[in-house]
Amino acid sequence: MSAAIDAIVAQLWPKGDSLTAPQVHMLADGARDPAIAAMVRFGKLDYDCLFAEPLTPRLRAAAPYLVHLAAASAQSRDMLQRCGGDHWGILVSAPAHVTTRQLRLHFKKLLWVQDEQGRKLNFRFYDPRVLSVYLPTCTKEERDYFFGPVEALHCLEGEQLRTYSRLA
Repeated sequence: MSAAIDAIVAQLWPKGDSLTAPQVHMLADGARDPAIAAMVRFGKLDYDCLFAEPLTPRLRAAAPYLVHLAAASAQSRDMLQRCGGDHWGILVSAPAHVTTRQLRLHFKKLLWVQDEQGRKLNFRFYDPRVLSVYLPTCTKEERDYFFGPVEALHCLEGEQLRTYSRLA
């Protein structure tokens, strides 16, 4: 693995794969690459789809997935490597007591927004290019709602990790 990924792993998991330390998840955007859904669904990492079943095969392939990463996992490192260059998604740090299911329920609330005409639109906040534009525009109340149980959100920009916290 590259030294850059090792440095990112050290930032995301300063205490290693401890069950009492904050847990790291990736919100992976299946629409970015056909390899994402297969890697997630047939890999060894715990995951959950943000879209509710039943899904058509095409929608399942393009869905966003919440994947619990582990510092020592080769699959996690592979996903981190691909995430930075290809905008595969965002990274989520949450307290150890927050489950993947709780995170999924929170993020599902953010999937849809309404425009000025009342139309329901999909909000692809899990695309790092969208998140980096959206978060700076939020009020404190909007930011608190958006973060929910999450401690920090991270975007990999090449070999750099950009971190967003509730406090801005």
